[in-house]
Amino acid sequence: MNKTITSAYNWREPSLTWPVTTETGPGMEGVIACETRVAWVDPAGGGIYYRGVPAVDLARTQTYEQVAFLLIEGKQADEHPDEFAGFRDRLREARRIPAPVVDVVRNLPRDTHPTRLLRAGVSALGCFMMSSDEDRYGTRHWQDLEIVGQLTRLVGEVARHRRGLPAGDPACDCSLAAGLLEAINDREPTPEETARLDMAWVFYADHGLDAPAFTGMVVGSALADPYYNIVAGLSALRGAKQGGTGEYVLHELLKLRDPHVARAWARGMLAQGWRIPGFGHRLYRQPDPRVEEIKQQVRALADQKGQKMLVDVAEAVEDEVTSRLAQKGVHANINLYSAVLFHLLGSEPEMVPCLYAVGRVAGMVARVREYLAHNRLFRPLEIYAGPEERSYVPMEAR
Repeated sequence: MNKTITSAYNWREPSLTWPVTTETGPGMEGVIACETRVAWVDPAGGGIYYRGVPAVDLARTQTYEQVAFLLIEGKQADEHPDEFAGFRDRLREARRIPAPVVDVVRNLPRDTHPTRLLRAGVSALGCFMMSSDEDRYGTRHWQDLEIVGQLTRLVGEVARHRRGLPAGDPACDCSLAAGLLEAINDREPTPEETARLDMAWVFYADHGLDAPAFTGMVVGSALADPYYNIVAGLSALRGAKQGGTGEYVLHELLKLRDPHVARAWARGMLAQGWRIPGFGHRLYRQPDPRVEEIKQQVRALADQKGQKMLVDVAEAVEDEVTSRLAQKGVHANINLYSAVLFHLLGSEPEMVPCLYAVGRVAGMVARVREYLAHNRLFRPLEIYAGPEERSYVPMEAR
């Protein structure tokens, strides 16, 4: 039975039967592109569910590797311990990438933006990991999970290269989060630091068909290999309206020396009609439950490290903006406090999109693999608004 679907569609309602009718707008707003069992963003309550489990609950109790297993394989790690152990070991072992790939990153200028270095590294990986036949016939698509671990290693190498540190080589028995933190800071992380990076990655692991995920799915539907997909997804994630927001947030917050200055800055920005990064969301108009959870964890880590001022500044900006825009449905989004968290964990502002990318790649892999099981090449329609039909007149006859 055909049914009209709006942006407020609730997955708890009876299952859909194709075809469906949607209210559509620019940017494919309202379009139902596919079915999924991976995750769902609640437009009414703001929550996000991974395979039906609230992401907030998972962030409190699970590591990123366990949540990646849930998203990609559709199974709980504690219910399938042996299978999860194999999955986890493959991700960790995949960090041993070919040395020439590391050289590609290190032969580029150190002041290159980290996302460009990361993109170059992923492209180089594809040259080593894929054969010509696989490229030509599309015979290998996402069966292998190595890209998740490989991306983590590449982010670490990008951070070390920019800081003038030698190449690293994380021990395969440490987690993805611990290995990356060691690469960034050139020291063994504390358990608290590792747990908080895991939490951030869990929150970033999936958020519906946002630009990176949908871009990856479009490229995947053409039967391109995973390395093309990740490069495409990274390109979408880098944009100022996506992962670039966190970079901008951190740049701005670091300029504000105390909460009083932060409030004045926020008031001035709003008075001039400027949009403040880290606020608002395309899908919903109520507080994001992930924000309160990550804010508490950021505050605890800042107190532990004796670096409370940046959190005080972020909270002052949030209070000022919320007092003026909450009635319009504008609230802080996860990028505000995750940027602060990444900084407390050793990240410079430019590295924020790369850290975001590691979390999001689990959802991207899960969604592309799911879609390819019943693949149909994406080919949306368009509305033509150009000139009416007319004859071509050669230049000499005009």
